[in-house]
Amino acid sequence: MDETPNYVYFEDVNQGLLRLWGDRRGLDVLDIACGFATTAAEIERRGNRVTGLDSSAAAVAIARTRLSRVVQADLQDFDAVVRELAGARFDVLIFADVLEHLAWPVGVLKLYLALLKPGGSVIVSLPNIGLWSVRLQHLLGNFEYEDTGVLDRTHLRFFTRRSALRLLDDAGLRPLRRTYNPGVVRPFVPLVKKMIGGGGEPASILESRPYRLYLKAIHPIESAFARLWPGMLAFQMIFEAVPK
Repeated sequence: MDETPNYVYFEDVNQGLLRLWGDRRGLDVLDIACGFATTAAEIERRGNRVTGLDSSAAAVAIARTRLSRVVQADLQDFDAVVRELAGARFDVLIFADVLEHLAWPVGVLKLYLALLKPGGSVIVSLPNIGLWSVRLQHLLGNFEYEDTGVLDRTHLRFFTRRSALRLLDDAGLRPLRRTYNPGVVRPFVPLVKKMIGGGGEPASILESRPYRLYLKAIHPIESAFARLWPGMLAFQMIFEAVPK
C-alpha cells in the first residue's frame, strides 16, 4: 500500500443525494467535510442557504467560490466547529462520504445532532463494501486499496447496508428514506482516467464528452439495475434520518 498522502482527489456530484433532496428550498444546511462543494453548490442553487465545513485549506479555497459561506475547521474538533459557526443551527446536516474516513463515526454523528433545529434531519452517504467488484476481489483473495472508490486508501471504516443502518441506530437516528448511486460501471473509473488522460485530473473526467454521455445514456439504466439489487450493485448508499 502506497502511504504517500499526495494523490488525485476525485469528487463527483452525488446524484443520489440530489435525487433524495428533491425540490426543497429555503433551508439552512450544514455540509460537513464539504470538500470542493461540488454537490453542496447544487443544493444552494436550488434556493437553500448552505454552510460548508472542511479542514483542508485547498478544499475551502475552492468551496468558497461555490458557496456563500464556508468555514475551515477540523470536524472532529467539535468545540472549534461550534465557535466557527457562532451558534448557528441547521435544518439539515449532510455527511456525504466522510464518516468512512473517521475512526469513531457514531460519536461524531451524536455530537453534531446538537446543531439540528427541531424537526431537522441528517443525510448520510456511505460507500458500499458489498459492491460486486469488491466481492470479486475478496473471492480471489485480494484486498487492494485504491485512489478512489469503495476501497479508497483513506477509508478507515467499511459499511454494508445492514451495518450502515446500525450506524444510524447507534447514533440515535431513525431512517426516513434512502436511495443509491449505482456501481455497475463505477469500478472502471481508474481505466477511464487512463483512457481520457489529462493527467488523471478529476476535471478531465467530469468535463469530458464520454462522462456527459454516460450521465445521459448509461447512468439511468445503471441506476435501475442498482435499485433491483442494491446490496450488490450500489456504489453509494444515501440515507435521510431524524433523531429518535
